[in-house]
Amino acid sequence: MNRLLLLCCFFFALSIATYAQTATPSCAQTLRLAQSVYEQGRLHEIPGILESCLNGNKFTDQEKVSAYKILTNTYIYLEEPEQADESMLKLLQTDHYFQINEAVDPAEFVALYKTFRTTPIYRIGGKIGAISTTPNVVSSDETNDGVSSYKQKFAFTAAFSAEIPFLKKLILNPELYFQQNSFSQSNTYTANAGDFVLTSNQSHSYLSLPVSVQYQIMQNKFNPYVSAGVAADYLIGASMKLDRKRPGSQPIEENSVPILSQREKFNLSMIASAGIKVRLAGGFAVAEFRYKYGLLNINNKATAYDSSVSIWNYHYVDSIFKLNSISFTVGYVHNIFNPKKLSSK
Repeated sequence: MNRLLLLCCFFFALSIATYAQTATPSCAQTLRLAQSVYEQGRLHEIPGILESCLNGNKFTDQEKVSAYKILTNTYIYLEEPEQADESMLKLLQTDHYFQINEAVDPAEFVALYKTFRTTPIYRIGGKIGAISTTPNVVSSDETNDGVSSYKQKFAFTAAFSAEIPFLKKLILNPELYFQQNSFSQSNTYTANAGDFVLTSNQSHSYLSLPVSVQYQIMQNKFNPYVSAGVAADYLIGASMKLDRKRPGSQPIEENSVPILSQREKFNLSMIASAGIKVRLAGGFAVAEFRYKYGLLNINNKATAYDSSVSIWNYHYVDSIFKLNSISFTVGYVHNIFNPKKLSSK
């Protein structure tokens, strides 16, 4: 008897739950009902139908967009412009990437959409990559009659990047880079004791502030662009490793020489870049090549002879040079939106 009573209670509870689900339609059903009522032209009923699910935040994001679209069209046809604006704004705040379909959407809805700012106000992100540096020698004071040559080396670079669209195809691109500029110099000369090879490996660390303007060539899957601008650099570290060898003889021990005091703290460069942006999540994956042309000498003759170790132990004197570099970076920039009603002209 007890088992029979428990079984009856179970089926009674199940029936109550089933009835409750049947009596209270889901928000998906509510959305379908609102669409049906809209198509029947009973526009005054729609705000009340959608109110519970919208205010209770019970819709999924996709359902919420559809609900706000129905509500916006409803207010347009009810000639309630303030409510239509408010509903359109909420739609755009829910889905920053919402796009109209001019072939299907009502002309009044399309016209209202175009009165709102729907593009990102800026993007923020970062880049990381490799940089190859070549010195551009302006003058040299050699301590011997040998032959010198320079070779670029690869180093590390990373950046915080921002993009600010200001015209349809133009984007202001300020950045903050940490970058290392490394290269080597080889000097081969003949002395009484035989042939010597002097090698210097230099490394310069900069905080760089490039500011450029991007021009988007076309809008497609890769969104190719080119850019040009200037970069102001501040030197935060500089060092040089020297070694001198004579074939068949014991080399002079390699020595690290601090050269920060022999380098100019500020540098200025022109930059030119080309890259692509591929849509990814809420922003773009970026790949970019950049050429940087140094405008200022990074050292001067007044300090070229300051290092006695370089001169007497290795017979090395600084050439006067600028720095040119090529870099390749990859990164990501995230879109930041702030939809709003544009002021009428």
